Amino acid sequence: MRGKLDADQARAIAQRIVAGEHHTAIAEQFGVSAQTVGAIKSGKRWADAIDEELRAKMQAVAPVVTLDAASAQRVIEALEAGRSGREIAEEFGISPSMVSAIKHGHAWAELGSGLPARLAEQPQQGKALAAPQVAEIKQRLAEGASSRKVAAEFGVSASTVLAIARGKTWAAVEASGSGYEPDIGAVRPGLSPEAPTRRPDDQ
Repeated sequence: MRGKLDADQARAIAQRIVAGEHHTAIAEQFGVSAQTVGAIKSGKRWADAIDEELRAKMQAVAPVVTLDAASAQRVIEALEAGRSGREIAEEFGISPSMVSAIKHGHAWAELGSGLPARLAEQPQQGKALAAPQVAEIKQRLAEGASSRKVAAEFGVSASTVLAIARGKTWAAVEASGSGYEPDIGAVRPGLSPEAPTRRPDDQ
């Protein structure tokens, strides 16, 4: 579970950013996501808790130019999930050019072997779905198919499938032949749910 922040913690995070600490390291220390740290730096969150002087110093901090292996792996996973380079850069406190270098295999190629080719094969985001297709997507997830596999089958991005699985979009549409639901907490890009979901005849 990710922890909630109070104003004092938000200011402490801002001070850590000014001190040059990496977003992922700060996130681990405070029990929040790196995206939360990035949102504080950009002023999207807790802006009212941070005075103007500290905010100016924080926003003047240049993005880091290096990553550790664990952070680079998370960047690769975010790219494979269909997230934008700008969003990833903000979350990890790195430059968009660093994200681009990883995306095209110019940096951390040993971790992202074949990444450019895999990304090129991914369906383009933004394809319109109809309710019957969404129902089928939910059914495929309930049957244990990975989000990446379902995305390929329906010609959409893995992030689109994840949004459907988590109820962020198309929440009113039920799985075709419904009767059991996917384990949303276990659905991750490219991974199947950790355990089979319960079918009606298992009762």
